[in-house]
Amino acid sequence: MPCICAYCKKFLSISDVLCIDCKHKIIRIVSKDIDVTPSFSMTVFAISDYKEPLKNLILAKSWSDSLASYQLGQLLWEMTPIKNLDCDVVVPIPLHWTRYAWRGFNQAHEIARVICKKKNVPMQYLLKRQKQTVFQSKIPSTMRVDNVKNAFVLNKKYRDTYEGKHILLIDDLMTTGSTLRSAAKVLLTLKPRKISVAVACRVI
Repeated sequence: MPCICAYCKKFLSISDVLCIDCKHKIIRIVSKDIDVTPSFSMTVFAISDYKEPLKNLILAKSWSDSLASYQLGQLLWEMTPIKNLDCDVVVPIPLHWTRYAWRGFNQAHEIARVICKKKNVPMQYLLKRQKQTVFQSKIPSTMRVDNVKNAFVLNKKYRDTYEGKHILLIDDLMTTGSTLRSAAKVLLTLKPRKISVAVACRVI
């Protein structure tokens, strides 16, 4: 089957996610440092703001389109500097089991799968989501920190030491950063050298 653009559905002459015209619609943004604790911050890499055509690929998870998440991973690799990061392990933000059962896949896992293959580094589910949270987009920004508070715990299945390692945390979208901070605070107990974040889109 010939390749088609994931947004405008135009036939493509080469294998790619988006056509040239749709790629030109993407306005790239610079990385941003966010504080996790008073003494620890992490850099967030993103392709662009939460706008089309990437917004359409992110929303595709709502109708269980795992291919769109895989395509976001391809674009994240192509359009951000993460290929130059010296990370040791890739960690996708986990879903609560109820949301996973409803959706059928974890979009962060699909994105991370691409990055791991490209970078030749392992992916580990170091985190478990123990709390069934409300969708962050459905509540005011002032309530989002409490919504994800204590949402994550370390996965006891992995007993390897990550002290002094560089962890790359993966998700599809960052709005206020509350989810990423909550996850990073748990990962800090492993005493990593550094935590970086890669998301397809970051609300600005």
